[in-house]
Amino acid sequence: MKPKSILLLFITVASFSFIADELPQKLNGVFQQKRNKYGNMKDWTDTENQKIIKVFKDGYWLGAFYDDTRPTKKLFNGVCGGTYQLKDGKYLEKVAFYSWDSTAVGNVFAFNYEIDAKSFKQFGMMNSEKYKNYPINEESERIITNEPLKNDSLEGVWFMESGYWGGKTRFGEGIYKDSKVMKIFCYPMVVYAYYQPETKEFQGAGGAFYQYDGQILTETNEFYSWDYTKKGHSESFQISLINGKLQQEGTDWANMKEVYGKATR
Repeated sequence: MKPKSILLLFITVASFSFIADELPQKLNGVFQQKRNKYGNMKDWTDTENQKIIKVFKDGYWLGAFYDDTRPTKKLFNGVCGGTYQLKDGKYLEKVAFYSWDSTAVGNVFAFNYEIDAKSFKQFGMMNSEKYKNYPINEESERIITNEPLKNDSLEGVWFMESGYWGGKTRFGEGIYKDSKVMKIFCYPMVVYAYYQPETKEFQGAGGAFYQYDGQILTETNEFYSWDYTKKGHSESFQISLINGKLQQEGTDWANMKEVYGKATR
C-alpha cells in the first residue's frame, strides 16, 4: 500500500472514531429545565413552580431539583449524578448517586439528545427496581451570565481527598468513612454531592453561583440540602492550587479545610 493510501485510511478511521464516540465536552454547561414529560404523563408540563438544573462537565453530570412551590413545598427535592458518554449518537448516563432511588445507582441509561448553544434536550427511558421502564423527557435552556469568570483555574471536576469542618467532623471518619465527594466547577455554577458508592446511599448536596479571582472563591448558595436557610447567602473561601491539588479554606467560618484532586477520567 502506498504511503498516501495509508494516510487516507488513518484519517478515515480517525474521523469515524470521532463520530462514534464524541467528545464529552460538547455538553459542557449549566442548564435549567423548562418543561418535562415523565412516566405516564400525556402532556408536557412547564417547570415554572420548581427549579431543575443539570450541570455537565467533561464527562460528569449532576442534576438537582429544588425550590419546589407545588403542594409539596420542598425547598430541596433531590439530586442525582454520575458520569456520561456521547456514543453512536446517544447520550449514555451512568448513575453514581440518586437520592430518590438507590436501585438506580450503577445503571446506565441511553437517551436520544439534542444540544445547541442555547438548549439541551433528552428523550428516553430509565429502568430501575422503583422506576420500571420509566419515560424521561426533558427540555432545558443554558444558563448564561454576562459577568465573565475572572479566573478559570477551578473549572473542571474534583474529588475530595481530605477535609474537616469545625475541628470535629472529618472526611473519611464517622458518617463520612466510606464517602465520596464530587465537586463540579462549571461557570457560572459550582455543584457538589456526598454519597456512599458501596451502600448506594446519598448523603447530601449543594450548589451555588460562583466567582473566582485567583485567590478568593465566592459562592452564593442556590441549594443546600443540610440547611435550607442558606439559600441566597454568600460565602468566601481562600483557595490554593498546589501540585495539582485544590485546597479550600473557610474565611467566613473557621476550622474548615478541604483538599481535592482533579478527576482523571
